[in-house]
Amino acid sequence: MSAVLDDEVVAGPVAVIVRLVAEVERGLTVGQIAGVVIAVAGGRATRRRLAQSLKDNPQVLRTGRPPAILSAARLLLALRKEGAAGVSAPRCGGCMRELRYVRSQGGGGWGCSPCLEQVHACAGCGEQRRAVTLDRHGQRRCQNCPDTGGDPLEELAQLVTALDPGLSRETITATLQQATSRPAGQRRLAWAIVARPDLLTGAGADAPAPAVLRFINGLVAAGAAKVVKPACPRCTEVKALSKLLDGQRVCRNCFARSAAVACARCGAVREPATRDADGNPLCPNCLISDPVNLEECAGCGRRSKVAVRLEDGPRCQNCRPRQILVCGICGRTGRSEVSKATGTPWVDGCCGPMLTMRRSSPPPSVASSAAATISSQSWPPTL
Repeated sequence: MSAVLDDEVVAGPVAVIVRLVAEVERGLTVGQIAGVVIAVAGGRATRRRLAQSLKDNPQVLRTGRPPAILSAARLLLALRKEGAAGVSAPRCGGCMRELRYVRSQGGGGWGCSPCLEQVHACAGCGEQRRAVTLDRHGQRRCQNCPDTGGDPLEELAQLVTALDPGLSRETITATLQQATSRPAGQRRLAWAIVARPDLLTGAGADAPAPAVLRFINGLVAAGAAKVVKPACPRCTEVKALSKLLDGQRVCRNCFARSAAVACARCGAVREPATRDADGNPLCPNCLISDPVNLEECAGCGRRSKVAVRLEDGPRCQNCRPRQILVCGICGRTGRSEVSKATGTPWVDGCCGPMLTMRRSSPPPSVASSAAATISSQSWPPTL
């Protein structure tokens, strides 16, 4: 795919994709094609990459063969599911058979599982085979050599009940299934906690996988008294540790601070939202304010920053839907938004913040008296 996007791709990626597909597919209407495109490529950046990829290599719509980005294969799958007959189903880049699901190998290639999966030396038999699982030491094993070194789920249940006798085995099992549904994931989670029991008592920031944190949160929600939610190792606040930084789980704010750099346009030091064609960082405000990212509002028809996307198209800040609620500050009823900080409604044109500022200011009599006192004194004062 081209590193630089064409002007028509930037201006209208959906229109470009629909035009290219309609040249090949005669069995679907333009509206049907547009609906599939919007569903498959939901974001603006994804739509532009897909449009540029199809414009550079339109033959993928007829052949279904890579190279092309993965969203192109997903588009072909969705079009075929919609009833398209002119476009090809995606095909494996190795064996060329039609695919019902797609796996990516990077670099614009996709294929089926047998062609993409690599063989490795099995830790059990030593043969070069396709690995189906990992043992407790992280070594690959084939389907004939499962790890038989004890039952990790039983070991986990014994460890948790010894730490917190108030938790039943049924609760532990249900929490484990909520944290990760796959048996292989459950075994890895159990091995991690058995190897480091302190993960349950405050050291969860060192969890090797997010499932461990989900398991801890589930136990606490189930009433565990001895299990402790981990604090962020950077800010020491107990909150969701959703990011990985220097081998530890940290909160979103601390990760953003660590990644903050000066925006190449406005100079604000923030976490980059994207990078321009030269690789320079751009902050979120400069990204959405860029003229190429302004879109026509479905409400007023003006090109402006997108505040929200609805079924009928993007909406600007003034045309975004709002509810009629009672303001939590001034008590008036009208078009309101819900504050993300307080969770209470805030009506348009609310004068509550101004009233708060006025209440915090001194009364006029006090202010005028203070001004008279200052003016009566000589200035500068004698030292």
